[in-house]
Amino acid sequence: MDKPLATILRPTTVNDIIGQSHLINDKNGIINRILNQKFLTSLIFYGNPGTGKTTIAQALANDLKCEFGVFNAAIDKKENLEKLIKIAQNTKPYIIIIEEIQRMNRDRQDLLLQYLEHGNFILMACTTENPYFVINPALRSRCLLLELKPISNEEMLLGLKKIITNNSFFNFNISDEILEKICNLATGDLRIAINILEILIKLYPNEIITIDIINAIMPKASNWNAKEGNEHHDLKSALQKSIRGSDVNAALHYLARLLATGDYEALLRRMLIIVYEDIGLANPALAIRVKTAIDTFRQIGMPAGIIPLGLVVIEMALSEKSNSANLAVQKAYSDVLQGKIYPIPDYLKHNWSKILKKSVGKGKLYKFPHDYANDYVQQQYLPTKLKDTKYYQPKLQNIYEKKLNEIYNRFTKK
Repeated sequence: MDKPLATILRPTTVNDIIGQSHLINDKNGIINRILNQKFLTSLIFYGNPGTGKTTIAQALANDLKCEFGVFNAAIDKKENLEKLIKIAQNTKPYIIIIEEIQRMNRDRQDLLLQYLEHGNFILMACTTENPYFVINPALRSRCLLLELKPISNEEMLLGLKKIITNNSFFNFNISDEILEKICNLATGDLRIAINILEILIKLYPNEIITIDIINAIMPKASNWNAKEGNEHHDLKSALQKSIRGSDVNAALHYLARLLATGDYEALLRRMLIIVYEDIGLANPALAIRVKTAIDTFRQIGMPAGIIPLGLVVIEMALSEKSNSANLAVQKAYSDVLQGKIYPIPDYLKHNWSKILKKSVGKGKLYKFPHDYANDYVQQQYLPTKLKDTKYYQPKLQNIYEKKLNEIYNRFTKK
């Protein structure tokens, strides 16, 4: 077995694909429809690593009996792509499979358009990123987008058992329990599971595979939440929504998964956003404690740093919530961006009150609040065209903001 096991086992037909039952099924599976109708169209496969994007593209090309070439945008030279395009112009139909298309700059992506427009080839692109962010809109609009989902443990287990049964080079004894353990460690990435099997073939021939052996090979689960992957952004969103929804257990789960990615700074930035955006005036002192926990984490690092972060995430999840401050400032900022920029009242301008005192009858004088009872006096501060605008609407269901509102009403009462 000279080639990597993953290469040897790569399916050559869609029927041998493991997982992706939402795309591959006899009812409404889009892949099955494409095959049944022999419909050649450009496709973009996107999803987490190890879900089979390139494998499905190649298997689909085989089943459609269509010649194809593969270009990896991460490692192949531009000349390789130009060669494939030349072949495509003399071979009809022809599929070009582009791996890691997100690594292609926008100009090079645009170059593909003219060939697609003239039907020179069919494009099957693969990416671990969200295609709406990394693929030019014009190119994206000419392709059908297909999302590949992480392979479930059940699908992976059935697939591994079938692979082991159908190939004689599996020279070890392994139980369903151990295979389930491998599936759990792979966390939806079939390539990782196959790599574990390859190690077992090479290092443990003719042995009974035990949990201890698996733990020695891979002591902890694979974390395919890569820093640059789409899943990483989904995790940050899930953390924020869990804290906003006051689900402390879900918040801790997503905190742990984000910590496991190793991209600590992205997590810390999101925690600061959450405490100001979703907790805000309901518990403003919590922002100070979150910042302190973040500074502590940066000082002591992992693994001990998980303790202060866990503490403040629990407190954020259990705290009262208010987004009134965020809504208020966003509305004010939106008005400015939309051109609602009107003259400032003269008496609010810099040193204008002194000038007005020397120019009797020119306008109102600025009233100095500290000269009045409760350090407050009623006067117009907003530009005249906005004088009745109310940006801040207090949320009175939380104790702190309710108290703020009571204090405000008390000192402004005439």
